[in-house]
Order: sequence, then C-alpha cells, then structure tokens
Amino acid sequence: MKIAFIKPCWPYPYSKGDDTYNRIWPPLCLTNCAAILERKGHAVEIIDAHALRIKPDRLAGYIKGYNKIFITSSTLDKWQCPNIDISPFLEAVRRVVRFSAEVYVMGYHGTVDPESILNITGAKAVIRGEPEDTVADICQNSDLFKVKGISFMKEGEFISNPDRELIDLKTLPLPAYHLLDAKKYFYEILGKNFALFEISRGCQYGCKFCNKIMYGEKVRFKHIKQIIEEIKVAIERYNIKTGYFIDLEFLLNKEIVSLICEFLIEKKYDFKWSCQVRVDSLDAEILKKMKDAGCELIHFGIESGLQKFLDYLDKGIRVEKMRPAITMCKRLGIKTLTFLLFGFPKETREDREESFSFIRELNADFASFHRVFPYKGSAMCQNNLAPQGEVSRFMRHAYFKYYLRPGHLFRLDRNLSLNILRLFLGRIKTL
Repeated sequence: MKIAFIKPCWPYPYSKGDDTYNRIWPPLCLTNCAAILERKGHAVEIIDAHALRIKPDRLAGYIKGYNKIFITSSTLDKWQCPNIDISPFLEAVRRVVRFSAEVYVMGYHGTVDPESILNITGAKAVIRGEPEDTVADICQNSDLFKVKGISFMKEGEFISNPDRELIDLKTLPLPAYHLLDAKKYFYEILGKNFALFEISRGCQYGCKFCNKIMYGEKVRFKHIKQIIEEIKVAIERYNIKTGYFIDLEFLLNKEIVSLICEFLIEKKYDFKWSCQVRVDSLDAEILKKMKDAGCELIHFGIESGLQKFLDYLDKGIRVEKMRPAITMCKRLGIKTLTFLLFGFPKETREDREESFSFIRELNADFASFHRVFPYKGSAMCQNNLAPQGEVSRFMRHAYFKYYLRPGHLFRLDRNLSLNILRLFLGRIKTL
C-alpha cells in the first residue's frame, strides 16, 4: 500500500494574529508513523509542505497514486502550543479530499473537537491523540469500527470509537530520517541540518496553562539505548549538526540525561543542541555535563515575574528560583531563552510592567512574549482575561524595549543577531 503524510504549509515565521512560531522543524511524529508503516511493508512518503513551501493549491501535483493520505494540523513540536488559526490546514485538507476518498486528519484540533473538524474538512476519519499506533491500525484494518482512537461519520451519524491506550515509546522504531531532507530544517538560534529528538512524552507537573491532551496524563520514557541509537544514526548517517530535545521537561529523568551527555562527550561530535528545562530542575553538576556535551541553548518557561500569577498557574515555582538558573547558564556560556505570558485574569498594566521589568533584569539572551490563551483541554480559565488588543500593544512595545537595548544584540555573533532581528520583526507584524 502507498501511504502519504502531509504537513501543511504555514506562514513563516508567524501567522497574522497568532502567537505560534511556525518553525521549520522536522515532523517527528510523522517520521515515527512512517517508520512503523515501512516496517509493516508499506511504501511511505512524507510531504512536508511547510519546509518545501508548497501552498495548498499546489498539493494536487504531489498526492497522485496514494492509497491513503494523512494530514496533520499539529506535528509533535506543536502539540503543546498549537496554532489558533488553522486555515492553512483546513485549506490543505479541502484541496486533497477532491482527489482522494481516503484522507485522514490528525493533531490537536481534531482531538479536542473531532466532530467539527470532520464536518469542516470532509475527511474520512479523525485520529484523536498521538497518531503512531492508530495510523498503523487504519492501514491494516479496513473496518473503521475496529480502530480505536478515531472518530468518523457513518450514514450521517457521528461515531467516536473508544480512546486508544498510550503508546509504549520503547516500541517505536528508528524515525524514518531518510524520508526528510535534513538540509531543509533549521533553528535560527542553533543553525541548519536540524533534527528533533524525544526522550519522553508527558509531564508530571500540573501547570494550568499547559495543553497536554495530546500526551496523556502518564509520563513515558524511551530506553537509553534507543535514544543513543537515534542520535548516533542522525549525526553519523544523515549529517545532523543541530538538534532540540522536544521533551516538555528535559530533566525529568536526570539519569537518562546524564547517560546521553556521557555518550556525546565521548563521541565529540560536531553537534549543538537545545532543550526545555524548569528553573528548579537545574543543578550545577548536570548543567556542566550538558555544556560539555554540546548544549548551547536552554528554554525556560518563566511565564510571569509575579508570584501571584505563578501561583494562579499552579506552576510550583518561586520567583526567587529563576535568577540562579539563568546565572548558572551564563557562567557556563549556555544561551538562554525565556517565555513570558501576558493577559492573565484581572491583570493590570502595572502587573505587566512589573513582570516585564523582572524579565529584563534576568537579561536572558532571548525572550518570547505570548498572550495567555485557554487552549481547549487545558485547565486555564477563560473568564476575565485582559483585553487582547491592550495586551498586544503592550507586547509590541515590550519587544522593542527588550531587543533594542544598547548592546543587547551586539553581544551575539553577527549572523545570529541578523536571524533574531528577522524573527523579532516578523513577530512585531503579528501584533
């Protein structure tokens, strides 16, 4: 059977009015699905229209001859923060269903609202939750009633089969790296020939804003040998030079992280990488090992410089824990990127100013500002949020104040400074 996976083309770097950064990152969940299907004897192709900049009106030329086509509204790197405006995805599906009756959609949006997505797209079925095992089941089973984790229409009736059990990550094969062109992917801060790696899925913390519906409540880990093999093959066979560990919290299992670092230190690869870490997870020993292993950038979810909003979010972090984490990174020469939220319920302009002043004092190399958004499936309150226009105006000024400080960008190398300026200007246009 011939199978195609499609990641639609989104505006780069940001969609108008959308806080979501549309990175040109590889669709890891699709390479997982493809590897599983290849192991079962199917012929598979991944059409990353986003990386290749293939607009929906040109997709028809790429989809001929496939028995089944799967289109995602959010690849793994967008499960936590999916796009709010999904018109590029909807347009892509509408174009494809004109040529095939075997179109299936997956991602966050169909997971939280399958009936609506079915009606809008005209797809044969919606895959709810993580897709790997469900995709394989669809390709092996012609009777949709026997496939867990999907929703579909039958004679005008909406059918929603029982949820599928969470996948055992240890059963995943090596991602189908060969179906992607590594040179097409990059992270502006790290560089080109970029790949994503995954140690775990899920998170043990209960932050109210966090959208974990695609992950499930249980935290699952890959085996260390499996992770090392993926890194080794990506670097040695596919010339990967930069990477990001896509885990919601990279240091949930420090033993695994330590073993990964020891492997990278021993191999001495020309490989730079990044990850996302809570400020209270870091300690000097593991951070030094990460640096020696090639870690060049750490993302921190600061969220707010005010304790009352951290408590509202159930973040479980004290404001005073933030400065030591950033300071440790600076001492070792690891770049830092901080995320900050604005627009909390009952938030005042004075609150925003105070929170921004705190983030400026932290003086991370990069800062990313976002509106509070109550994703369906999260515990975030939808009531009494600060006015969107007011928050957007504040963030626009905050970006200028943060990045155009004398000497801030000049402490970075020239190429990196230019890349960040491009991103900065792209973000300003969305506000």
